Amino acid sequence: MRPLALTSLLLLASLPSACKASGTSVDYAGNAGAAGAGSGGAPQDAGPDVVADAQVYADANPGDPSGSNACPGLVQSFIWVANTGEGTLSKVCTINGQEVARYVTSPQGASGDPSRTSVNLHGDMVVTNRDPTTGPSSVTKFAGDIKDCVDRNHNGTIDTSFGPTDIKPWGEDECMLWNVPLGGASAIGARATAWDGTEAEDTGKGGHVFIGALLNKTIYELDGETGQVLAHAVTGIAHYGGAVDGKGNFWTVAMGCTIGTCQIERTSLANLDDHQTFPVHCGYGISIDTKGRVWTAGQNVMGGGGCVSRFDPATQENAWVITGAQDFNRGVAVGAGLSAGSVWAASTNGDLIQVDPEALVIVRRQPVGVQEMVGVAIDYEGYVWTVSEGGNAAHKVDPTTWDVKTVPIGQKPYTYSDMTGMQLRGVVGPPK
Repeated sequence: MRPLALTSLLLLASLPSACKASGTSVDYAGNAGAAGAGSGGAPQDAGPDVVADAQVYADANPGDPSGSNACPGLVQSFIWVANTGEGTLSKVCTINGQEVARYVTSPQGASGDPSRTSVNLHGDMVVTNRDPTTGPSSVTKFAGDIKDCVDRNHNGTIDTSFGPTDIKPWGEDECMLWNVPLGGASAIGARATAWDGTEAEDTGKGGHVFIGALLNKTIYELDGETGQVLAHAVTGIAHYGGAVDGKGNFWTVAMGCTIGTCQIERTSLANLDDHQTFPVHCGYGISIDTKGRVWTAGQNVMGGGGCVSRFDPATQENAWVITGAQDFNRGVAVGAGLSAGSVWAASTNGDLIQVDPEALVIVRRQPVGVQEMVGVAIDYEGYVWTVSEGGNAAHKVDPTTWDVKTVPIGQKPYTYSDMTGMQLRGVVGPPK
């Protein structure tokens, strides 16, 4: 049993009923109600010892240290959301909506400023700490499977979090595998974050992490196993969000894309000095589809308002749809499974927006959370997840019924990257 493998996609027919959303809006504490709506707003910006299976896969009981750090059953699928307001990270099982662990993300603790997360093919995750109040930006890796955690104090067990109230002090959680500072003693605004998908799916060995920084316009390549910085290069834009394609490129979107001029940049994973910029209509969040097209969402106040933009590197075509004059769109994700055939964007006002990727028209939009909606991601079944900074919650949306389930998490969650790993899977090994 390990974090979600591609073969898990074949288990959909046998999944428990807990996977299926029902009702209009239900939180995982059992409280029913209508999904909230809000008004628009501007954004804020070592070999491991093994623990016995019986200790690892007990029934999930969030908040109780005797519970589990995993989903119940064989299928392991998580969404990892950074709680920027408290310097922690929530690990949520997408199957039952339970927060199974919460971690401190950096030596700076509550002031660490975590934001982007990225999940590799094995299920391990890195989180980037953007602008700590003191000290450098940094990247921290956590194991997705407790069997890959490290018994550093040799007490015969893995000391780790088992729920949202069970938070270990920095350095004591043995599922934290490494933390690496970037760029010297001061913060560099590290933001864009993505795995390259070269790691072994079964073991997690290998792989590289690519980070784009805002303040020094630098891209860093890190060894996925050790965190060692292998290479870095100054490129052309101030990096804000990032995603890899299936052709060996790291795509990033620039900061400051709300006043008419927005750029994305392609950087070769093999040679960071090989980079090229392209104009797009809007940008904030970024994702890439199975055809290699780059999707961004944002706001262009000089060009109609909120938008979802599609750039095709093969043809250089730049096309977009305006979603609304008052929209400030942020995260964007390409559908899969239940949500396949659509692109999904999160608007700051709390709306989830469904877009036809070929016709570039809005299929549907609906409020799914309160104001300050930030991110959107797809889980392995195809449910759409949004992150509400204003509501301190993640929302699981059934794309066939638009029923919503709410998961309370930490303070001011702010993640709109590949927080489930499905974007990477879509370009490296698209589900058959």
